[in-house]
Amino acid sequence: MQIGTYIRRQPKTLASLPAAIGAELDSFTSLRETPERIVLLGTGSSMNALLAGAEALEEGTGASVIAKEPEAFLRLPPRPSGQSTLVLAASQSGMSITTIEAVRLSVERGFPTLVITGEADSLITQTGADIIVMPIGPETVGPKTMGYTATVMSVLAVAARLAGKTIDESGLLAELERTTETGLAAAKALVSRFGVPDYILVAGQATHLGTALETSLKIAEISGVPTAGFDTEEALHGHVYGTTNNSLVVAVAQTETEAKVAANLGEALAELGPRSVVLNLSGHPTRFDLDVSWPTAPGQQWLAGCWAPIPLQWYGCELAIARGIDPDKMIYPNLGKRLNVRIRKEA
Repeated sequence: MQIGTYIRRQPKTLASLPAAIGAELDSFTSLRETPERIVLLGTGSSMNALLAGAEALEEGTGASVIAKEPEAFLRLPPRPSGQSTLVLAASQSGMSITTIEAVRLSVERGFPTLVITGEADSLITQTGADIIVMPIGPETVGPKTMGYTATVMSVLAVAARLAGKTIDESGLLAELERTTETGLAAAKALVSRFGVPDYILVAGQATHLGTALETSLKIAEISGVPTAGFDTEEALHGHVYGTTNNSLVVAVAQTETEAKVAANLGEALAELGPRSVVLNLSGHPTRFDLDVSWPTAPGQQWLAGCWAPIPLQWYGCELAIARGIDPDKMIYPNLGKRLNVRIRKEA
């Protein structure tokens, strides 16, 4: 299972990434002025990673943060205004057609534009934008895990740079290695306990809206189990009605308040039939918690969007194995090309 190699590589990648890209961030013209408006630009996992960093960007700058899919950006680009604007784009492959077109338009319109990508020789690096090439190496499996969490860390490094903060990496590597291995054990236990659900709903808020959207996407890509991600408040307003006795609801909790909401959801569902668990990073336990060891060093909690997905990345793999599916391959490996959403490398 090659994907497991990349999941296990994430601790080292996350612990080293801020220092590795720090000099580049200091040199970018797009980051010389604190923006009053930030437009997030991406699709799929890249947009999920941007959303995971959205609150850090807003808190660090006081800027209004707007998320736009590339098609929406091309249809209605931001209007120039008295506000200084940063367009922050992400494309792990650097080959997504509409993202490239939207970045080009942003540069043409004169907006300071910064792109996060994992591919130094991709077409998106030729758009004229400032480029962060994440030093993560190739990820030669269909479902990307390391690329997502590295993108989140890169977004948070941008937020820290704009806010004049530094990211403290002391002790992070050892703690994340424990998170990775306990996350695998928790994923195996979840499959052993509940089998393969007929539907999985993942809910999170703030930073963990990105976590919920990404992990639901990854579980579906890897295992083919129907999965959806929602903001927690949105999920509470009706989406759990789509669950059955064979479904699983996963709530991600970062604060004590969120843990209490997740526990209340678990108690309500326990009486009705659907199963529920809490991915609890808050330090305030509930009886529904997955048994995962999380980094606890002071000042690192705002980075949790980087490592919260790890147990559910493993869970997607374990579900695939339970279904007799190769976790290294997307459930429909060539669908992106068939839908013409990505430029072929030979083009």
